[in-house]
Amino acid sequence: MTNRAELEAAIARAEAEWRKAGDNLDRAEAARAKAHADWDKEAADRRKADPDRRNPASIWDQAFPNRRKTVAGRRSADAARDNANADWDKARAERAKAREAWEKARAALDQLERTQRNT
Repeated sequence: MTNRAELEAAIARAEAEWRKAGDNLDRAEAARAKAHADWDKEAADRRKADPDRRNPASIWDQAFPNRRKTVAGRRSADAARDNANADWDKARAERAKAREAWEKARAALDQLERTQRNT
């Protein structure tokens, strides 16, 4: 990439990729926030569950399905939160990679401009 037009095209491509990665990061951030809110809701629902399920006078068979549903809900919310966090990390890494490509192209163009001025 010694040609100025090639370098400018590379910068434009890198900037477009960076913007796309930024959009993906924004979407991942929204999904992550939703997953965290869902997880918080499941945790809050667990804390305010019917107090009679802990009452020693209650029948275990009646309390057991509620307990199983709560645990299953928390597990799925926890897994969704973990997946959203992983997607967010991946999107953030892709944006950093795109920024690095832009910086390399920009540095190459700056170097070309400096050599053209000095000659």
